[in-house]
Amino acid sequence: MRSVLLDAPVWNHAAVPPWFAQSQQTAWETFSRLPLPSRRDEAWRFADLKLLALEGYADEDSAVAAPAALALLEQSAARLVFRNGHFQAAESHRPSGIQVLTLAEALASHGDRLQAVLQVPETGLGSAKFAALHHAHLRDAVVIIIPAGQEIEQPIEIVHLLQGPSAAVFPRTLILTEAKAKVAVLEQHLGESEGGLSIGAAQLIAGEGSTLHYTLLNRLGAGSKSMHFSTVSAGRDAQLRHSLFNLGSGWARTECRSLLEGPGSRSEMFSVSLAAGGQEIDQRTLQDHLSPHSYSDLLYKNVLFDTSRTIFAGLIKVDEGAHGTDAYQKCRNLLLSDDCEANSMPGLEINADQVKCSHGSTTGRIAEEELFYFESRGIPRLQATRLIAVGFAQEVVAKVGHPAVEALISQAVEARFAEQEG
Repeated sequence: MRSVLLDAPVWNHAAVPPWFAQSQQTAWETFSRLPLPSRRDEAWRFADLKLLALEGYADEDSAVAAPAALALLEQSAARLVFRNGHFQAAESHRPSGIQVLTLAEALASHGDRLQAVLQVPETGLGSAKFAALHHAHLRDAVVIIIPAGQEIEQPIEIVHLLQGPSAAVFPRTLILTEAKAKVAVLEQHLGESEGGLSIGAAQLIAGEGSTLHYTLLNRLGAGSKSMHFSTVSAGRDAQLRHSLFNLGSGWARTECRSLLEGPGSRSEMFSVSLAAGGQEIDQRTLQDHLSPHSYSDLLYKNVLFDTSRTIFAGLIKVDEGAHGTDAYQKCRNLLLSDDCEANSMPGLEINADQVKCSHGSTTGRIAEEELFYFESRGIPRLQATRLIAVGFAQEVVAKVGHPAVEALISQAVEARFAEQEG
């Protein structure tokens, strides 16, 4: 095992193109050069920087046994399973006609195309050092290419299993949808309670008039730490939906930058986080409008138990010339204890005319009137609280956009609430 912080990765650069080998070497040099975040960094405001101590984790050389049972989709167009970063062909299925590739396969068949996009997942939201670490350790990835005009009816499913208290994994998903293509992708990060570190990334590139729905479900163990960086790019008239469900990890930080690069493009960003115990969930977003007549919508909801903490910092940025922008941002926090803490920092930066932009945040407890309504009908207070909180979360679940994925996420949300009652 190798410490991810103290030792340089051991690369097999003879098996990859020179440009990719160079990108990993440069990424390691960038990671080594950049300092750790400090209290003076606005991008880390309110974060507990002590949780950034990543010593003791290692880039595992071998896979481990999968858990006895996995919550998987009953039907999927394709499924790729990874254990501690190692692809499990026997547990995966990839029918012909759908380009769902591993990194080695994609580099061999689409190397020139990947050279332009397979880069350090830089969001500009504060974690450049850790994004570079991720790219330097990248050993495998899922590359999905949907050709022009092709519509995939069933979701594509990606499963990453993290096991072992010192295991470190670096999952990457790259999705390219060509003109008027359509696909839904569910990515699950699953793990046991004893620990582990996951630093992952997703690059979503939606071509002209295409539709891409991506859902990330974090169900890592309570003893683990996780970071995830998403870069989202929507071309002319493209529709791109990024849904995030944080139901695990003792500490989680997510960053998502949405680039509306084409006129008429549409980006939607939805999230539910259920924080309990001493958990901290830190979420940073950027809705970046680069072209006129583009639309973005963001709804992030947090439910907090015990002494948990959540952080949300979101910015709507309208660049010069992006006239006719229509953008919305809302963060809502539901507090279910006296000791939890929710921090929200929505923002606007507008450099164009004739735009409609709004942002806001609300934080509060369940109103006594709502609880009284349930109690007056014979429903105990604890059960009433759960029903209201589940309904609060389900509003976002219903926006995922695919019934089968929504059903799986809904079950995961219910299970997370049940854990708190137990």
